[in-house]
Amino acid sequence: MAKVSIVGAGQVGATCAYTLLKNNVADIVLIDVVDGLAKGKALDMMQAGAIEGYERKIIGTTGYLEAAGSDVIIITAGLARQPGMSRSDLLGKNAGILRSVLLNIVPEAPEALIIVVTNPVDVLAHFALKFTNYKPNRVIGMSGVLDSARYRYFIAQALDVPMSSVDGIVIGAHGDTMLPVASLTKVDGQPLTKLISHDKVREIIDKTRHGGAEIISYLKTGSAFYAPGASSARMADAILNDKKEVMPCSVLAQGEYGIEGIYIGLPVRLGRIGVEEIIEVPLTGAETEALHQSAASARNLLAELTDFNSLST
Repeated sequence: MAKVSIVGAGQVGATCAYTLLKNNVADIVLIDVVDGLAKGKALDMMQAGAIEGYERKIIGTTGYLEAAGSDVIIITAGLARQPGMSRSDLLGKNAGILRSVLLNIVPEAPEALIIVVTNPVDVLAHFALKFTNYKPNRVIGMSGVLDSARYRYFIAQALDVPMSSVDGIVIGAHGDTMLPVASLTKVDGQPLTKLISHDKVREIIDKTRHGGAEIISYLKTGSAFYAPGASSARMADAILNDKKEVMPCSVLAQGEYGIEGIYIGLPVRLGRIGVEEIIEVPLTGAETEALHQSAASARNLLAELTDFNSLST
């Protein structure tokens, strides 16, 4: 029986849990430091099962003992971005939160794969890898699944077509330098670049890069959670059901695309062992340059975590 532990019972964690339950993917342990929060949401979700028809179980707790035997750990705990706040602003505080989570949960579920959702995700996934000393296939950041969903939505909106008609991915660092791969994007099998103007493509790319910030600007006191929650659930589903599905995730680049030694969003095949392989898709010269610039931004952000070594000891 598959088991997923989700650390953080806020909007993203709760949405992820509910998505996994509704899709009958796994039993859930929902963990949060706020007394009663995870327990209350878990009870609410269990009662919803009588309506939705799922039989999977969820428990809520403030502790980590219940995580024992988990196949996947999804970490959403951390501070959310506020209006005007950059991902780098979050770095130090969320690294400390992530360290505390890993200290507590890894001893209870040492065989689990880890999906990091907390931002800035590329740097924090890198931190989780270094802290756990796991093999890179076991530590994955949630980035490109969400970014690609936003990209496909904006394309579908621009062309007035179903989102299912759009095939496109976003790679690179999760942030303003992410790279929607326009050269490979298709709508009902037709290249996007033949359907709309270059300027419109650039507009869609810009909207994608700032999709999260736009939601924050409307919510004022919160950030996106439906799409991030669904994205992390999709990744867990691919792993637990060994789907071998290709999707963009934040992973440790080890020479692919000419990038070495940092976490960045790349197309990967997800299965039971986590990252089975990194897929190298053909990019234009301009796209390759943009991806390298995105990698440089991720490396610079990693360097900002000045207490990286102390946090990982």
